[in-house]
Amino acid sequence: MLNIELQKTLIQTAIEEASFAIERGDEPFGGVICDSMGNIIVRDGNRENTEKTPTHHAEMVLIREACKKLGTKDLSGCILVCNAEPCPMCASALILSGIREFYYGASMEPFCNPYIRCKDVLSHAKGDITLVAGIMEKECRAIVEEGRKRLTNK
Repeated sequence: MLNIELQKTLIQTAIEEASFAIERGDEPFGGVICDSMGNIIVRDGNRENTEKTPTHHAEMVLIREACKKLGTKDLSGCILVCNAEPCPMCASALILSGIREFYYGASMEPFCNPYIRCKDVLSHAKGDITLVAGIMEKECRAIVEEGRKRLTNK
């Protein structure tokens, strides 16, 4: 499990990626996939709007890029850190990729449709999964709210 200072550092990187996504005109979500020591393998953000596909959530982009970079579809031993709670699609994809350790900041309850908690999706996975929520929650919620406001004002 990552120590709290490393969790905050990686969440800050996820917030930066969410900010880059907002600047591109995408949804305000970002994250990293790192190794068990917290070394970043890939960092990126949501690309739904720029790529014109609803499956390009930050987590899906990160999984694809990490698999490509590592030359495998098995990301066991890797960790996901993102500014907001993964949706059901992303949580399922993370399970399929082999990732078993997740950290996020803001809950997606006000923003997600359908709203099915990440922890509920993860509860159906085989094997142990670590889920840590609420890291820098206030800052993470603020970037999501800012990004959503900018998208609706366009």
